[in-house]
Amino acid sequence: MKFCKNILAVSIASTAIFGGCSSDSHIAGNSAETGSPELAGIFLLDNGNPAAFARVHCVPSDFDAASGELPAAYTTETDSTGYYSLDSIPAGTYAVETFHEESGKRFLVQNVSITEDDSIAVSDTLRAPGSVEIAFNSLIEDGTSAVVTIPGTTILRKVTVLGQKAIIDSLPTDTLDLRIYIESDTLDYGDVFVKSDTTVQTLVNYPHIEYTFVAPLTLPEGEDTLSSFVSDIPLALRLTAENSDIDTLARLQGRWEVVRISKDGKRSKKLPIVNSAFDEKEAIFWVSVDSLNVSDSLELSFNNALESGYAHDVFPTNRSYSLVYHFDSGTDIKDDAEKGYFDGSLTATETGTETVANLNADGVLGTSIALDATTSITATNSAKIDSSRKVNLSFDGKQFCFSLWVNLESLKQQTIFEKANEYALRYNPDQGFVVEFYHVATEKAGDESATDTASYKQTWASGTKGIEAGKWIFIAFSKHSIPQTSYFINGVKIEAEETRSDWDGNREFADFKIGGFNGKMDELMLGSAFRDDSWTRLTYLNQKPEDSWPKLSARK
Repeated sequence: MKFCKNILAVSIASTAIFGGCSSDSHIAGNSAETGSPELAGIFLLDNGNPAAFARVHCVPSDFDAASGELPAAYTTETDSTGYYSLDSIPAGTYAVETFHEESGKRFLVQNVSITEDDSIAVSDTLRAPGSVEIAFNSLIEDGTSAVVTIPGTTILRKVTVLGQKAIIDSLPTDTLDLRIYIESDTLDYGDVFVKSDTTVQTLVNYPHIEYTFVAPLTLPEGEDTLSSFVSDIPLALRLTAENSDIDTLARLQGRWEVVRISKDGKRSKKLPIVNSAFDEKEAIFWVSVDSLNVSDSLELSFNNALESGYAHDVFPTNRSYSLVYHFDSGTDIKDDAEKGYFDGSLTATETGTETVANLNADGVLGTSIALDATTSITATNSAKIDSSRKVNLSFDGKQFCFSLWVNLESLKQQTIFEKANEYALRYNPDQGFVVEFYHVATEKAGDESATDTASYKQTWASGTKGIEAGKWIFIAFSKHSIPQTSYFINGVKIEAEETRSDWDGNREFADFKIGGFNGKMDELMLGSAFRDDSWTRLTYLNQKPEDSWPKLSARK
């Protein structure tokens, strides 16, 4: 990433010690006869003693210590009385700098003008140097090396960033300009005050940085147009090394925002957005798209001048999201719906050598969670309906939906998730994925006048077509109260017939539990809504591991 040069005025209360310049021909003699200017003077220490055998440099104003060495003709040394002289100095503008190695005292005066046929006297008292502490922001990693110079002088310091800071020591007391060469960038800072024996701090403020990425909502080639209007759908937007400098973006501090842009260029209000994963490999932003038209596009933008923060209502309860697990934080399984009310608790019972597998396995979006048959995740507070909450995980007699990705190690009989005597998702080698839903008769539920007097268990089987062990499989199911169902495997709609069996209607409430299988799970969404075919198909296109839609690209 390339930064622009930045000039920062740092105002720090201090008294700068500025060396005086005088023209005194009797000190250095008159060089008018030779036509060569002469620079001379006497330097003393602050105790009044001569600054004997101190190095003196006369440095051209355009000299850069990081790219060259000062010619010997511009360098001399004081004698035992502190006296020095330089002749044959071309006309120009210079800095006079002095360093007394024995005492560590320094002197610097800049913008000394030398003209033809002139004699200049620069004399002063050397002082103890000072230091500057540069506080870097998180763009610069610890251990990064930098070179600091004072332009127009021979002063050069090599520093290392530690704790986002670097100390530049042994600087002359003056008002200085600092130039920092760090990574591939050059940063200039003016008016840095350095006071003797004092460490001052200046904050490195980077230039204003903005990035813009665009994601056209046009469906991938070969996909049919939408069969229905889709609104308030959560979509994942992915930044990767293919479309961005993801390593740099991972270290930036600022605000990410997203809007929808219509075909005629109209911009929507800022849409709800939240970040679920961000590292050197991938960044995933979830955005709630208010309405989806394939002729529109989404615009994701970053601005480092804004405070970090997101509009978090991507999975709002008014769209009937009850539980959303991304599995991006290992054992810290957070529910992104309903303000995290159903956070997950991971438990494992060791049996022989069976233990919890990888808690941060590669997933469909970011990381997934890998479980074995002895491991389960329990959604806290989910056993019974809580009247104080807007949503719950019990859906008897109501609309019900879920979607998830699962990767099974083997295709044996196993349970993916369940809420005892309410609903479950299992795998059966002969039937494929089987959705179970337990219906309680309204009479049993307390309505004695109801005509619904039978309790029963409903099942829908996907069949085994397209299901393979060791591969990610997308499963989406919706049940309407009218009744109507929608069942998808890997983006393909399954015409699954309902099968009913007797059930006594006696329910034992239990927490929602994931587990009982060997494999991985990612992006589980559960709620009390009916998702139509367009909604489900777009969810699959958006989340699938390869050729995901929509694709972000940087806007020039």
